[in-house]
Amino acid sequence: MKLEGKVAMVTGGGRGMGRSHCLALAREGADIVTFDICKDLPPLGYSLSRNEELDETVGQVKALGRKAIGLIADVSKAQEVKGVVDRAIDKFGKIDILVNNAGIALIGTPFHEVTEEQWDMILNVNLKGSWLCCKYVIPHMIKQKRGKIINIASHCGLIGIATIGPYTCAKHGIIGLTRTLAAELAPLGINVNAICPAAVDTPMLSKSFEQIGMTFEEAEKEWGGASVVPHELIPPEDISKVVVWLASEDSRFLHGRSILVGASTGLIP
Repeated sequence: MKLEGKVAMVTGGGRGMGRSHCLALAREGADIVTFDICKDLPPLGYSLSRNEELDETVGQVKALGRKAIGLIADVSKAQEVKGVVDRAIDKFGKIDILVNNAGIALIGTPFHEVTEEQWDMILNVNLKGSWLCCKYVIPHMIKQKRGKIINIASHCGLIGIATIGPYTCAKHGIIGLTRTLAAELAPLGINVNAICPAAVDTPMLSKSFEQIGMTFEEAEKEWGGASVVPHELIPPEDISKVVVWLASEDSRFLHGRSILVGASTGLIP
């Protein structure tokens, strides 16, 4: 129970890694605030989480004996993010841990074929959404003189991978966000770090591959080369273990790091 008495806010908690992070943090004693958009974004081309999936996440957290609230909100909209943070503070009085997990991807589209609408959508959800959550949570952490911010980036944020352009740019931005915030907040007792997973076994990834008519193995062979070691999808729970470690006091001296999970360090410049 490394996180007993803590309150964690996790974005994109309806399914996939978001749900896994919620449950892993709850098992270590944290109460959970999570939110998801629970509607589709037409330019994306595949379905996102649903209300009942978010409710299921909340129910599973409560079944572990922890308190939880699940809200419907768009991470790319300032007022909606602020509303979630205000609700969390009203309910729990604090936010100790922020996990910026919400993300969407556009796979298989050459850079010059990406539309402006698709570009804005990917950057808004992945990068702007992480910034907005930090913007509204950080003042509360500064008052507390403590806090843990964990940004879910990607190994795409450390290298370039063909036909995943907007996502790759957004994830590079998240690493820049992480390093900048760490420099600002480390003196105030707040840790900011990023996790950079390779391909994780989530609905987002599987639906993306279905959309382009490819399997992960085919895509990995065509675009990934030796970027994933071993050549298999990572269970979300393995990423959640790193989230729990970063959320705990075990990582109190870690600032501004980008932790690579499941990818070859030989490809990182």
